[in-house]
Amino acid sequence: MQARDRMPLLPVDRQIVLSIKQFIPEHGIPYYSFGDYAFNHSLVPILFTALSMGELASNSSVYGPQAQAHILQYGESIELLVYNDNSKDHSLHLHRGEYQVVEVGPYGDAVANNHTAVEFQKSGPSPMRCDVVTVRAYSYIKLRFHVNRGMVALFHCHMMHGGYFGLAATFIAAPELLQKYVKVPEEAIRMCKLQGIKTSGNAAGNQGFDMTGLPPPILVNRE
Repeated sequence: MQARDRMPLLPVDRQIVLSIKQFIPEHGIPYYSFGDYAFNHSLVPILFTALSMGELASNSSVYGPQAQAHILQYGESIELLVYNDNSKDHSLHLHRGEYQVVEVGPYGDAVANNHTAVEFQKSGPSPMRCDVVTVRAYSYIKLRFHVNRGMVALFHCHMMHGGYFGLAATFIAAPELLQKYVKVPEEAIRMCKLQGIKTSGNAAGNQGFDMTGLPPPILVNRE
């Protein structure tokens, strides 16, 4: 399939590799992740951390391990290579944008048994674009998008169970532009304060890399 407007295949400035992991604790409800830890909410909303941490906002550590944060630079083209290491399909949604679907890996029961399965599919010169795509069990996908503005965007499983139990990552694009151009409405600040939600500082609401008070993240990747 091709894009109707024939937008050409983006070049790649940087590749980000994500692997879908699963961990089933004693209570039997599985957690998922794109890395070592399941996604969970911070004590400070991620946008507020990006806006309030100055130059440190370009360091992924200030968002805490539970944010699964990736810092993107303005103007670069990103390729996401997403491996699905478990037996479930996952529909992946990118907020605040769309991506080119560049390559879809082989899939089917034979993949898990290392036999020949459906061959991988590569896009043509004008890949289709969307904001949700499914990565099949034991397969992979390649996606590309261009960073054309400052933003905080969630990349997550669109199926309720996967998204709720940790299968999400955060893209913080050009935080210096966010700090320059974005102003949070006072009403939003007021509503956070009424709920006891901190509105500045790192993931724990502290300065620098001090994560005192932040609940420990859930370790999913136990390989």
